This record gives sequence, C-alpha cells and structure tokens, in this order.
Amino acid sequence: MTKDEIFYQKQNLMSDEKLIELCDAAVSKMCKTGGKSFTMTVPAKVDDTDTILTELIKRYKEKLANG
Repeated sequence: MTKDEIFYQKQNLMSDEKLIELCDAAVSKMCKTGGKSFTMTVPAKVDDTDTILTELIKRYKEKLANG
C-alpha cells in the first residue's frame, strides 16, 4: 500500500464525530491564535488543519448529494 493510500484509508476510517471534534478544536484554536495555529505539512498528516477541513467539506457535499 502506498503512503497516499494509507493516508486516505486513515482519513476514510475517521468517524464523522471525530472529524467534527477535530475541526471544532482547530477552528477554536485558530480563533484564539489569530490563525497562527493553522497547520499544513508536507507530507500531509491526517489531522492537519487543511486536511480535516477539506475532508469535512467533502463529506458534507456527499451527504447533500445523497439527500
């Protein structure tokens, strides 16, 4: 399994509740730090700010599309 496949598998296995918890904490922390706590790494980590917010948006779009 490639590193990308492992990353996406970890992301897909994350429950909606855990994803919401991580996003809520990240947004709260960014508000408190004026955005300085935003994380974006290379290679990407499953709990980076950009990846969790992107995953949340993706799942929300899927739920809207599926009614």
